[in-house]
Amino acid sequence: MNIIPLEQQIAMGKAYLNKRCLQVGHLLPLNERLFNEYFPPGISFLIFRGKEPEALFSYRPGAQAERPSAWFRAVADGKRGWKDALKKVEETAIAQERIIVGTTVFGYDRKKLQALTAPGYVIGARLPESVSLRGKRYDLCILYKDLTDRYDFSVKRSYAKPGLYPSVDVQKAKSPKLKVRGYRPEDQLKLEKFAIHPNVIRRVGLLFAGLSPWPAGSGPPYQEMVNSGRSYPLVCEDETTGEPIGVLWLFASSQDVMQHVMELGMGVKPEYQGIGVGTMLMENMKTLAKRLHLTRVNLTVFEDNVPAQHLYRKTGFVECGKIPGWLQERYVSETYMTLKLK
Repeated sequence: MNIIPLEQQIAMGKAYLNKRCLQVGHLLPLNERLFNEYFPPGISFLIFRGKEPEALFSYRPGAQAERPSAWFRAVADGKRGWKDALKKVEETAIAQERIIVGTTVFGYDRKKLQALTAPGYVIGARLPESVSLRGKRYDLCILYKDLTDRYDFSVKRSYAKPGLYPSVDVQKAKSPKLKVRGYRPEDQLKLEKFAIHPNVIRRVGLLFAGLSPWPAGSGPPYQEMVNSGRSYPLVCEDETTGEPIGVLWLFASSQDVMQHVMELGMGVKPEYQGIGVGTMLMENMKTLAKRLHLTRVNLTVFEDNVPAQHLYRKTGFVECGKIPGWLQERYVSETYMTLKLK
């Protein structure tokens, strides 16, 4: 077995992937942008036995040091190709002291499911009917493997109880007049300010406001997401101040087989939490989703985030499974939820 960085054989890597593009959810060959999105230089590798590749994989340990998990994407041929790819992924994860490795598999790809479950990968969550191929609907499967027993030393984990993390005290907004509207470019900076507040940033899996996956002092790049053509944000505004105080966005998958579903993210300014902003955004989201001809909306939420889970269930979302492995003060699991649109 020989493993080389993808950038040393980029043409061969593209040719190998495009003959197996259904494994990453595409019917047509991938363009340059999508290829680099799935298999970025620096974290992607080809595995050879002889002169021909038998597997291609990318490995993402995550930008956050407090996240003890890693995710990978892989395309392979046969049992040997999968065995070699998984071996390299798991060896890398252990060297970095990651204890959970995960990936996603489209329900129609039974050979890939078998190749992963045989060596101990578990289906932690199934998002029903999130994949469409040849007139049939399939589940999107999120798989993970716990590597705890691969360490010579003891790996202790204590999981958080619901409601463990208290919110920072803030002065609640007085007499707000709320309305939901579309996103405007001038909203970007105002939304960034509350996106990095401790009451908000904890809910995206970060320890402190200073630890952020975004550039220093900024929040999510909403405008960049809109410009990509794959994000559809809704904004809740307090008309008494003219300020955006909540945002919800639907984010489209790039995969050909998942154009009928989108993922949801949401944030509310701390001063306005608990007064119905989330409910207003959710009800308007349903209208937007139907206009986009979606059949489902999926999301993830931390298991300890009781208020958010209550809102999602009230909106009609149902739980589809859990994936362990985030660390804040204690470990928390991510709960996967889905909303079927009528």
